Amino acid sequence: MFQYSYAESDNQSWTKISFEKKLPYSLKLELAQGLRLKDELSTFNSTFFEAALSYKKSNGLKISLPYRYTIFEDKIKHRLSLGASYQYTFKPISLKYRIKYYRLYENGESTGEDDVTFGDLVRNKFTIKYKLSKKISPYISGELFHLYDNTDNNPLDGYRGSLGVEIDLPGKNSINFFYMFKKEELRNLNPNEINIIGLHYIAKI
Repeated sequence: MFQYSYAESDNQSWTKISFEKKLPYSLKLELAQGLRLKDELSTFNSTFFEAALSYKKSNGLKISLPYRYTIFEDKIKHRLSLGASYQYTFKPISLKYRIKYYRLYENGESTGEDDVTFGDLVRNKFTIKYKLSKKISPYISGELFHLYDNTDNNPLDGYRGSLGVEIDLPGKNSINFFYMFKKEELRNLNPNEINIIGLHYIAKI
């Protein structure tokens, strides 16, 4: 607990726009562009492009294969993921669990000069959503980041907690407003604490 008392903090904003297209055989193609600001919303942090192909069964099981290309001020990162989720609904509440594995590549390399991988991570996320009305659904979620190949005693590398609301718009589109608290790099003496205000617009084409 002593090391966490000196955590670095920041306020950020995350914005993202996504386009979704249904394909034959229960497949879906998703394309997204995002922008993130840091240092009290005054400085560019990163921008990314993401493409994902997913398959969803009628019983609520979904398998996805996302790829993300992220540009920072001083580096470029690639992220290839494999994810699976399951959603169970008993109106007006729905429960969703998601697990995702991904590996990071920085400037085309998966390891640094010390031969340590940039990010073999497993992410576990659980979400509870309540359908308040036909168009409005508030939710709460929590997510844990575990190092996949870790020799330390504590494989937990970070966690997130989110509160948000999804609003359905005309044309089967939607918008998501959220607040997120994020703590990352728990292995370090000064882990980062980040408060995030976010906006995600989803257009179905």
